[in-house]
Amino acid sequence: MAAIQNLLEASSLFPIPSGLSFSYGTAGFRSDASVLSSTVFRSAVVAALRSLATGATVGLMITASHNPVGDNGVKIADPDGGMMTQRWEPFADRVANAPDPHSLVQLIVQFAEEEDIPLGGMKSSEILLGRDTRPSGEALLEAAKKGISAVAGVVAVDMGILTTPQLHWMVRSRNKGMKASEFDYFSQIANSFRCLIDLVPKELLKNKVEGKLIVDGANGVGGGKLEELKVMLTGLEIEIRNVGRDGGVLNEGVGADYVQKEKVAPSGFGSADVGTRCASLDGDADRLVYFRVLSPSSNTIDLVDGDKILPSLLYLSRSN
Repeated sequence: MAAIQNLLEASSLFPIPSGLSFSYGTAGFRSDASVLSSTVFRSAVVAALRSLATGATVGLMITASHNPVGDNGVKIADPDGGMMTQRWEPFADRVANAPDPHSLVQLIVQFAEEEDIPLGGMKSSEILLGRDTRPSGEALLEAAKKGISAVAGVVAVDMGILTTPQLHWMVRSRNKGMKASEFDYFSQIANSFRCLIDLVPKELLKNKVEGKLIVDGANGVGGGKLEELKVMLTGLEIEIRNVGRDGGVLNEGVGADYVQKEKVAPSGFGSADVGTRCASLDGDADRLVYFRVLSPSSNTIDLVDGDKILPSLLYLSRSN
């Protein structure tokens, strides 16, 4: 069968590194970027099979979130925009760790028969691809494209450099028949923000609460995307630092994970920011914490993480 031969030949170009084992978890696969080519290739094959099995668009994101810049990772977004169903995770593990191309193809063919997934190109589907700003992302993206093209009937659509939430939103929107470009994503956020502001009691708006927000972009993809978004937001003054230019290193002394764990202000914040609302994104902008610098003589902070943000949102919703 031509489809099987194509898969066999393509997988031989991405040999699995010796002595390593990969496990798919909530964050997908993560490791040092130098050993991830085969894992990304094989994850793309899993994503292609998932798309054929569901008859819908699936996403594949290349990122390692808050990990150091030398790491990278890959995770799959299901048609609803959520994480890939846990039922497929053991299969993803077996695919990532198959010792050679023949074992890999045998595993895939057996799974396809069990799940009634056509491998001969009788059905067509697409995978939306995204990556963050890590230097290793471009090469790993090519490995993903090779994995998708190795599965007959499936095509890759490169959505470019994205935050993880953007890719998940695009997958969900595509499957709902909605517009799914980056501009559409920003427009929905801007419109939702305006609706949220409309819920704030007018007497609070009259108090002229400090409106400035300083955001730490973790030297990752989120800072640049927020620069694009902020021109569409009204009623909120945003200053963005640690965008990744001027020598800043991804997640090094910056970012939500660093701020939450160390409970100190990130690099680029100091005495001039005492009392000002601040926030930190993580490397792929799917996590956020708020904080304020407490003293001009130290970098200690008052942290507002998810455990405090959620009750605040619930209080706001109940008040309205």
